[in-house]
Amino acid sequence: MQQTPVRLLLGLRPKLPASVLMGSIISTVVFTATPFLLPALSGEFGRPVGLIGLISTAQLAGFVLATWGASRVVTAGPKVIIWAAALGVIANLASAFTPWFSLLLLARLLSGLAIGLIDWMAWREVFGDDSRVGDVAVIGPVVGTLMAPVLAVFVDLNGSTTLFLAFAAMHLLPLTMLHRTRLAPGQQMSGPRHRPTPHAALILVLLTLMTLGGSSLFVYAAAIGLGVTKMSALAVSLAFSANAVFGIPSARYRGVRSEAGVWVAITALSSFAISLPHIPVLFVAGMAIWGFGFWMAVPAAFSLLAARSRYPNERAGDAQAMLAFGRVFGPAIGGLIYTHASVRALGIFSGTLIFIAAIGLWWVEHRTPPIDPALQEFSVHAT
Repeated sequence: MQQTPVRLLLGLRPKLPASVLMGSIISTVVFTATPFLLPALSGEFGRPVGLIGLISTAQLAGFVLATWGASRVVTAGPKVIIWAAALGVIANLASAFTPWFSLLLLARLLSGLAIGLIDWMAWREVFGDDSRVGDVAVIGPVVGTLMAPVLAVFVDLNGSTTLFLAFAAMHLLPLTMLHRTRLAPGQQMSGPRHRPTPHAALILVLLTLMTLGGSSLFVYAAAIGLGVTKMSALAVSLAFSANAVFGIPSARYRGVRSEAGVWVAITALSSFAISLPHIPVLFVAGMAIWGFGFWMAVPAAFSLLAARSRYPNERAGDAQAMLAFGRVFGPAIGGLIYTHASVRALGIFSGTLIFIAAIGLWWVEHRTPPIDPALQEFSVHAT
């Protein structure tokens, strides 16, 4: 299932350690599968889609714990990859065989820990380096382009159990590449971290709002396309592929990353389009434009955060954690709106939060000065 994305990414020559690259691919596959799993799990467990969406909340809660806490308790290195692989195997085996929804939630929490550790390693390698940040950012669109249709059909034909078993097997692959892994030197945190500057703290809050609004809608996009817009499973999967295809050039861009607020505003408009019921053309267009805007927005916001930070590399884990923190609560809130209000109301909620984040990021970029590079320090406590 994973060999084609690997070959394509290697063809793009990302400057990442092989095991970290493979781990990031697996992380993206797991996240890409989530929207397609919700309708399947809803039928298997006999629970409404809005409640099943809590698996995304649990998985992202684990992701938050890993990305926020990793630099505080572990030293970056091959052992982290081994721990992540072990957690991933255990989590997905439990997900495959549990008859209880409560245990499934716990298993997805462990899954989030596993993929969060790998993502922390990946972003740690490139944070603040515009010439390399695309190496991590491009993984999502490339893998999503190829895997969305495969995952949609796979779940439709085989159900969730077989997919979780495949995920468990995939988590073993990074271990086969450890002998080729060369990581930047890492040190465990040995003293207090530094507080973010006021403008850096504001950016972190705005990133949370952006992902809170975005995830409240996006995780239900497959259910919206299938159940509300009345599209076929293949058409919905192709819309997800369009989302990923349009994200490839923006994620791969190696120039100066700027205008984060403008790109975030574009994703806000896309969320409105996706939520308009019974209009397949707008659904597909919204998904495609979202992909381009999002993968321009996130690296640009990270560059903005680095430029407004005294200790840029301490903010790498914080940024990933705040992105995931918004995604934790987004599906839960979105599920309530999806179940008890309407899809249009969900689109308004999502788009409004994203647009507020866009205005804030635009203000920080154009109305506040960057930190003088001479005053910036790269703390050994952040790795």
